[in-house]
Amino acid sequence: MNVSATQLRYFVTVAEHLHFGRAAAALHISGPTLSQQIARLESVVGARLFDRTPRSVALTERGRAFLPLAVEADRAHRAVEAWASESAGGGTLRVGVVAAGAGPIVSRALAELVAADADLDVELVRLGFFAGAQALRDGVVDVVIAPPSGAREDGVSSEQIATEPRVLVLRDDHPLAARDSVSIAETDDLPFVVVGAAEGPVRSWWLVDPRPSGVRPRVTAVADDVEGLLELCAAGIGVNIAAASVATHYRRPGIVCVPIVDIDPVPILASRRATCVSASVDAFLEVARRVA
Repeated sequence: MNVSATQLRYFVTVAEHLHFGRAAAALHISGPTLSQQIARLESVVGARLFDRTPRSVALTERGRAFLPLAVEADRAHRAVEAWASESAGGGTLRVGVVAAGAGPIVSRALAELVAADADLDVELVRLGFFAGAQALRDGVVDVVIAPPSGAREDGVSSEQIATEPRVLVLRDDHPLAARDSVSIAETDDLPFVVVGAAEGPVRSWWLVDPRPSGVRPRVTAVADDVEGLLELCAAGIGVNIAAASVATHYRRPGIVCVPIVDIDPVPILASRRATCVSASVDAFLEVARRVA
């Protein structure tokens, strides 16, 4: 039986999307090509992996059993590809960044790295708030610079390289918008908007929940990403607490960022796969530590 790495990747992508059209778009191939490859894979493994109707796609029982094996094999193959690229010299360094955390550090570190190694290509990948560790494990990126997410970190090695002050993000006509700074107590009665996936200790830390006063912040809306948060703030639906670099990396009309003077700053972590052996990642982290 000969199952190719390409077929495994196609299978995993369809299983993630449960929609052949969206999976094909994510893979940058045509729908008929994807369908043909999945049919060939099913022929090779001797089992139907998806139940397909004009309206839905679902994994069969055999498909569900095959999925964790395919995911692990796909990750391993991506890791081999990354290692081979590094061994050949030059190559591409893929740096994942989450929201606005440490934006200036990343920019300066990449500029210095490219100046020192003209053969190295760099790729900046914007990730969701809680996608950093998974992107590393899946081989989507080589290193991630981001605040702690509280997500599952197995297989990932992290170190703190910097901190960022936190700011209150609010509409520009808000009564606090003209202030040079605010205290956390001054936000006790304000409505907050947050990232929908943020739960438990991570959400509590960002919101400072509970407050020194004993007040529990009131959440009025959630968003999927930083752009959505800014839209909610600009609409006056609520305010948000963010890392200070959001003010320079996500500029938009109608939004003001005011420093909060009496809460802990945001730790900025540099993370890589625990098994990663990469000269370019080492070089990037060395520069990032220094410019931080």
